[in-house]
Amino acid sequence: MKQVRQKRAKYTPEQLESVAEKLRSMPAVEEKKKSTELSKQEAIKALSKDIRAMQKRGYTLEMIANILKDENIAVSVPTLRNYLQTQRGRPAGTTRRTRRDASTPEETQAE
Repeated sequence: MKQVRQKRAKYTPEQLESVAEKLRSMPAVEEKKKSTELSKQEAIKALSKDIRAMQKRGYTLEMIANILKDENIAVSVPTLRNYLQTQRGRPAGTTRRTRRDASTPEETQAE
């Protein structure tokens, strides 16, 4: 079988200018936005200011958790507390440490 060589395509300046105009006139492509759905933790983060305001008005975390449950955001009180503590900047489960004296009772007695 004989292979037939295809002619290389050639373009006129007018064709190229027409294509260039079309390319320049194309609108910008809108980036797809990230999913608009939030996780439970992200939802609590988004609502944290309002939740804190409710606490200042006397609502307990249990009451707030029940309100959220009524709005189809099922979250337990410990989880809500954890998410709110994480939101404040302190990792959950950590406590503030107090400074200890540099000298221990044993060192003081030995002197």
